[in-house]
Amino acid sequence: MVSETDSEAACCFCGAHDAGLTFAGLRHPIKADHGPFDFYQCRNCGSGLTLAPPTRERLAALYGTFCDGLPDLQRTITADDPQNAIYSLCIRRLLRRADVAGLQIRSWIDVGAGGGELSRMIAEALPDARGLAIDLHARPATLANQKRIEWQCIDVNSERFAETVGETAQLVISTSVWEHVLRPNRFLHNLLRLLQPGGLLYLLSPDYGSLARRVLGKRWPYFTPGEHLNMPTAAGARECLTRQWQELHGAGTAPAIQCRALLLPYTLRYVFRRFGVNAVGRLLPPGLALPLPTGALESMLLAPGPAGC
Repeated sequence: MVSETDSEAACCFCGAHDAGLTFAGLRHPIKADHGPFDFYQCRNCGSGLTLAPPTRERLAALYGTFCDGLPDLQRTITADDPQNAIYSLCIRRLLRRADVAGLQIRSWIDVGAGGGELSRMIAEALPDARGLAIDLHARPATLANQKRIEWQCIDVNSERFAETVGETAQLVISTSVWEHVLRPNRFLHNLLRLLQPGGLLYLLSPDYGSLARRVLGKRWPYFTPGEHLNMPTAAGARECLTRQWQELHGAGTAPAIQCRALLLPYTLRYVFRRFGVNAVGRLLPPGLALPLPTGALESMLLAPGPAGC
């Protein structure tokens, strides 16, 4: 039993054994039978933690009610108003980082690909690269005719899912997934095992240290008990990337790590409909997007090149 004031469990981001309870008895906002959960904050790195998290079976049952990784309501909204501006921003930023590093991307893996929208756009941006998308569910309809994108049905909560994937890539990308997994440190360890020397790892997740979270509290849109299980701060993300790199490769090599807040361009139509103001949302054009301080965190790791290069 976790104490009402402190937890002895190690933070899954920085490894500290010092967490304080912030919210107790929470339930999923859509699936009320999913819960209750207690939410903590690491006093060392500030990251948000679910202690104790749901079992792997309960989490699989929750996602079994979703459509391609999203609740029905959100999938319905995004089907009518896809948030492609967010994916375009991520792709532009990671390609700019790869270009600065002189990395010519010829292979990529999208981990936790959901409905496949991001994978399709990566394939369009990198037409000469070989692509692989993985997630728990079957290949989504979005990728039905995308013959250049392989799909693997894999549970990314598996302790050693990188072995099941069985290959590596120059680009490993995972957006809006880190917060969903049971053990973010082991998930990251697997991502690093998929990354080739000199390759780029790109992550997008909620930022528990953001002003939006601190102002909105439980009303923060990314605060979804029982689904968004653990959310890093920039300090927690950096520490986790460093720790998992060293665990895998030792302390002799050092990757280049960047963790920073990122404004995301949500469409105004989506924002209004997401908060139930459908009458206003329907009056707005689908593509009208503005960068908003929603509390997003971008994390990038550039691996050192092969020895001798």
